[in-house]
Amino acid sequence: MPERGAHVKVRAVFPVPSPMRSSLFLRVFRPLLLLAACAPVHAQNIIEGRADSISLRAFGTESSRLFQVSEQRRVRLSALSTVSAIEAVARGEVEIALAARGPHALKPDEAVLDFYPVAWEALTLITHPGNPTPSLSLRQIRDIYLGKITRWDQVGGPPRAINLYSVAGPLDGAEFSLRRALFGAGHRPVAATRWYLNTEQLEAAIAIDPSAIGVSALSNTFANKKLRAIRVEGVTPLLKTIRSGEYLLTTPLYFVHRGDLIPSEVAMHYVRFLESPATATWLKRRKLLPIREARLLTQTFAVREQRLLELLKKEPGPGDGAAVTTPLPEATPAAVPAPATAPSSGAGA
Repeated sequence: MPERGAHVKVRAVFPVPSPMRSSLFLRVFRPLLLLAACAPVHAQNIIEGRADSISLRAFGTESSRLFQVSEQRRVRLSALSTVSAIEAVARGEVEIALAARGPHALKPDEAVLDFYPVAWEALTLITHPGNPTPSLSLRQIRDIYLGKITRWDQVGGPPRAINLYSVAGPLDGAEFSLRRALFGAGHRPVAATRWYLNTEQLEAAIAIDPSAIGVSALSNTFANKKLRAIRVEGVTPLLKTIRSGEYLLTTPLYFVHRGDLIPSEVAMHYVRFLESPATATWLKRRKLLPIREARLLTQTFAVREQRLLELLKKEPGPGDGAAVTTPLPEATPAAVPAPATAPSSGAGA
């Protein structure tokens, strides 16, 4: 990770399952390679997978296309809700899934799965370009989702009601991640007034409603001129503010696999492809921070997330308004293994 300027405090919000894996290939597949060598050879060069809307648009569609060109193998991804994509892997219907959240402790079927982070994503509060509200504090965002703030002029915006949009599916990736950041519980109900099947539909609706607000992902929205990202605590969601930790609402995007099953050859090659330098280059063009380039953010994430929740629980002091503006103190990084290089399998990505 590049050196940070003296003025930057690394901060982050949202829990990452611990320990965070530093090499997808080694952690997912090395324990199973011996078993795989004794298993029947896969005749097909195609595997089936599922992906939620954010992950599919963030890196799923492009990675599967480039993987086919590079490796002459196919990962065929179908779009589903986050929970349905994860459940399909748990039930053995498909081998892999791509998801915008980690495992949920209240879903026992997810306990048999391995969630391996591919890249860091910015959770982005989006509104219509005609809405002039420049920035929201974390307390203001929390209170909008609680229904305590219902008008834009309560947060320095125009004199009209707030239309809070949300994805209706339970445990959706972006919604789960944001609620976990704000409330410590990704399944907490919120005061949304309009509901959509996925973030793509939510974005289309917000694009025609100047009173709307909702959450999506930076990789999915940065090029959409019909949407505007609202700054959080005065910080714009950008690749550089994800990397520095200045932007507070971040989450990993995950590769999901059943740890108790022998992986196919195609799955092993796909994981190595996701870790390759060429893939890292285009991930950054999509405003995604490859997991291997974000060691400090990864190491300190859980500690800072807990500190931020503690700050949100405190009442604002005189003159603070509703904002959480005090920089989080830098935590001592937890000890994690250094990223390892995936071994050659003869036909590497």
